[in-house]
Amino acid sequence: MRQFGKKIIKHIKKSKKLKQQVILIIAYLTAILFTMCDAWLYHIPIAKLTEVETMESGETKSTRGTMETKYKQSIRGIVLNGKSKGKMIGASNEYTYTGMLSQKYHKGDKVFLNGTKDDIKLGIRGLKRDTELVSLIGFLFVLLVMVTGRQGVLTIITVLMNIVIFIIGFICAENTSKVLEICSRMIVFFAVATLIGLNGINKKTIASIVSTVIVLVIIMGAFDIVITYAQEVDYSTMEYLGSIDNPDEIFHAEILLSGIGAIMDVAVAIATALSEIIRKKPDVTFLQLFKSGREIGYDIMGTMINVLLFVFVCGLIPTCLIRMNNEIRFMTIIKLHIPCELCRFFIESTGIVLAIPVSILITSLIMKMTIKRRKITC
Repeated sequence: MRQFGKKIIKHIKKSKKLKQQVILIIAYLTAILFTMCDAWLYHIPIAKLTEVETMESGETKSTRGTMETKYKQSIRGIVLNGKSKGKMIGASNEYTYTGMLSQKYHKGDKVFLNGTKDDIKLGIRGLKRDTELVSLIGFLFVLLVMVTGRQGVLTIITVLMNIVIFIIGFICAENTSKVLEICSRMIVFFAVATLIGLNGINKKTIASIVSTVIVLVIIMGAFDIVITYAQEVDYSTMEYLGSIDNPDEIFHAEILLSGIGAIMDVAVAIATALSEIIRKKPDVTFLQLFKSGREIGYDIMGTMINVLLFVFVCGLIPTCLIRMNNEIRFMTIIKLHIPCELCRFFIESTGIVLAIPVSILITSLIMKMTIKRRKITC
């Protein structure tokens, strides 16, 4: 075993990539250990539960009139921060079988208490979940870096950049009056930050950005023409309608933000493939490029539309189940409660299909023009 361990250490020392991965894993584990011992950072009192006794206390009536079992917990724990650090505290907790409005606690849980760390009061606020959160996010980051290397690091950076853009955009919006204007600018920043961050500044990236913006302009223009000369969308099914004055602009903003990812993915896939074809075969004709791009588009179009469908459907599951549980027919839900979601799905699916010919055309023009300029220069 010692010889085997020495061989592993020797191999790690020789490989630069393995060294980086080991350092990354150590940093990940260190972050988890830190969050397990970070109670001193909080102003809210925190306790670790050492004893939890649970007993059935009867039944209670739920909001729908059905009976559900009720439980009572007798809890003891040790305070982890503040003036009372190290002291034992007692508390009680009640929860129901469904857990809809209350939380069940277990031995070993770390919980937030009522009051401040210098003045603890009876009662539990909720679970302390930072360790689980850091574990999940850290695992994703480690997996990205270990599997994809440099591209994984760039992915993390672009995600953080997009989050910052999103936050700044909505801070600047202040209210709903400028939401469409702000979102129109944001999608350009999203596309530029994501594509340049992942692929750098080159012809392929420029083609992808231009294709994405053009497709979004086309589908939004087509949507506006349809609702202007045909029938307007019934915005009465949108949520929180009573608190907004411009539901049409909100809906337009939703379309822009929900569709940019899928359209950008199609544009990048086609631009990457066609640029590689042109690089290896500069004398390829436009017709040949179009046929190659079309075949690539056929392969990704179906999966991307289905991904979009699944994204919309998963957001509708709670809405559908709650309404069906209240004896509302499924077809009634589709007709009266989710037409805006269906409309958004059809518009974005149209954008995915349009992204194929637009990306082929833009990429071919940009790449072929570059080759012609090189020939003229030579």
